[in-house]
Amino acid sequence: MRTRAARAFTLVELLVVITIIGVLIALLLPAAQAAREAARRLQCQNHLKQIGLALHNYAGQYGMLPPGAILAGYPDSGTADYDPWPEATSTANGNHGTSWMLQILPFMEQQDLFDRWNFAKSVIGNQAVAATDISAFYCPTRRFGVRLSDRFVMFPSWAGRGPSNGWSKGGNDYAGCMGAQNAYANPTTSNPARKFCGPTYVYDVPPTGLTPTGVHICLRGIFVPNLATRFNEIADGLSTTIMIAEVPRRQWIGPSPDAYWGPCHTHIDGWAIAGPNTLFDAAKPGEGTDKGQTGGFNNELFFS
Repeated sequence: MRTRAARAFTLVELLVVITIIGVLIALLLPAAQAAREAARRLQCQNHLKQIGLALHNYAGQYGMLPPGAILAGYPDSGTADYDPWPEATSTANGNHGTSWMLQILPFMEQQDLFDRWNFAKSVIGNQAVAATDISAFYCPTRRFGVRLSDRFVMFPSWAGRGPSNGWSKGGNDYAGCMGAQNAYANPTTSNPARKFCGPTYVYDVPPTGLTPTGVHICLRGIFVPNLATRFNEIADGLSTTIMIAEVPRRQWIGPSPDAYWGPCHTHIDGWAIAGPNTLFDAAKPGEGTDKGQTGGFNNELFFS
């Protein structure tokens, strides 16, 4: 009887097959990664759309958009340097320090969280709600939650209790626009530096391009502390006005008296709290009569 010997792969054939498989994987991986990133980008854009729709639905119900922040200690007139975070960390009754994002929770399918918020207390008094992750407040291109490195800039690390005490949940990647003026007292604090000048956002132009005594440079954006904006007050038109945008979350790594703060470059975090974590400005770098800021719009600084 004849027997047929079983034929096996030679070493050369095996190496060729492995090489072909490696080439195919090398071709497919970038395509798969690009497809995943495209999906994440689409999801991030959809989050912006959801927040925009929530704001429109809020305005449809109340006739106005939510205030950019609710601050019990903020003055009603004139200019002000006021940092909202001490109010947000205060345990005294009547303090708030809350953001506009809290107000739209019922329109983001988060009615239960909103109902649990005690408006007689500040943010720190509502930690069980404020330290809650809301997926629509994160951009999946960057993250799906608060990362370990984010806890250095996450509420309440700011209060000097160290990065290990920063909340592990409740971050956000989106913010509302305060206008084309420098809204913050630079360089190291998070306080809005100028108050609105009235319900119609009258802008008083300083004659020299600076801010002389008694002349107010007003916040002209949609989201202003303690003031609700109506659609008919947006003089440039809704389709040509920035309402919300994605904002960065960078941490200062240079020398600083506070290792997890740092001048200008640290972006604090948290959706429930007033401040640059939920508000940004679109100031140009000191152009014309604008009260500008270093670097201008869309840069690495915390207010951009």
